[in-house]
Amino acid sequence: MSIPVVSFAKATLLCLLLTQLSRAQNYIAPPKNFVKMYYKGYQKYVFPKDAYYLEKSLPVNANKEAKIDYTEKLQQAINKYPVVIMPNFPVLINSKGLLIPSDRIIYFNQYSMIKFKGPALERLNDIIKIYDVSNVKIYNANIIGSRREKSNQKGEWSAGICVLNSSNVEINNFQIKDTWGDGIFIGSENGKVSSNIVVKNGFIDFARRDGVSITSADNLDIDYVFISNTYGTLPMSGIQIEPSLYSEIIQNVKLKNIYTYNNPGGLIINLQSFSAKSGLNKKEVSVNVKNFTDEGSNYSFGTSISNDDLTQNPIGKIMITNAVWKNPKKDFYWRNSNAYDINIVLDKINKYKNNKLISTED
Repeated sequence: MSIPVVSFAKATLLCLLLTQLSRAQNYIAPPKNFVKMYYKGYQKYVFPKDAYYLEKSLPVNANKEAKIDYTEKLQQAINKYPVVIMPNFPVLINSKGLLIPSDRIIYFNQYSMIKFKGPALERLNDIIKIYDVSNVKIYNANIIGSRREKSNQKGEWSAGICVLNSSNVEINNFQIKDTWGDGIFIGSENGKVSSNIVVKNGFIDFARRDGVSITSADNLDIDYVFISNTYGTLPMSGIQIEPSLYSEIIQNVKLKNIYTYNNPGGLIINLQSFSAKSGLNKKEVSVNVKNFTDEGSNYSFGTSISNDDLTQNPIGKIMITNAVWKNPKKDFYWRNSNAYDINIVLDKINKYKNNKLISTED
């Protein structure tokens, strides 16, 4: 299909557009029946016999209303035991978050919840931290961030779950709400890569930055995730693919069965950091999106890939198949440049205005 083009030289223009449109953004409760198609609530697992119940590390009469900070006690136990089960009640976590070592399995119990009191002030103030490790699995995560806290906070950081420079990570069946930064961050902060990452069956709501940010990933699979009401500080998208450094990687990124709802941007891909003057190997990118629905965002899909001021831009392929772009506030698609070296393929894109199908384009 042909792709409409709006010619601008700088990626920052997309951010300006999103900023202007976000000023009138209001929280809209997502339809429960839609959410349940992606996140079905707590899923019961048979806990391994050697699993350690983290409640044993807390005082005998532990507070079960997330009013006492148990960060240090929980961290000590997670450092010691390879398989742990979160307390079966809400627990309060401070700005240090919980740092997960390699070779760990974390189960949330039926009534488990992490309430992050923050304050979020700087980089690495994430809630669950998966940094420079391998072989981590988290099941049934239930996380409430500090966005609604009255304490002074700053910056755009503090993800519900942050994966940095890590490999073989699975985040399965999760609910993340009210984060000061991203719902989930996957990638790197120093030009490396996270690889073999699986994120599936989840609900992210009212994240302040992005629902999911992807900066550097090789073999990332995101499947069945509902993301809503992401706004507050740029980029404000349901999912944003945006490397920060030329040395980072966007390869074999697969997004399947994603629903973004009432965000300034639905799916945004910004590869400006992969542009250069000359003399470097061209960065090759591969992104495959299937069954992606966006409803009520300002733009369902946006790209900012080539920098018209530079001669060397990324190559590769971005393919979107079987998408539904529904009732955008502004337009279905935004593109920053006339000339992309990357091949963008849109196949079976169903466009709706006022809930009526206006076109199906191949």
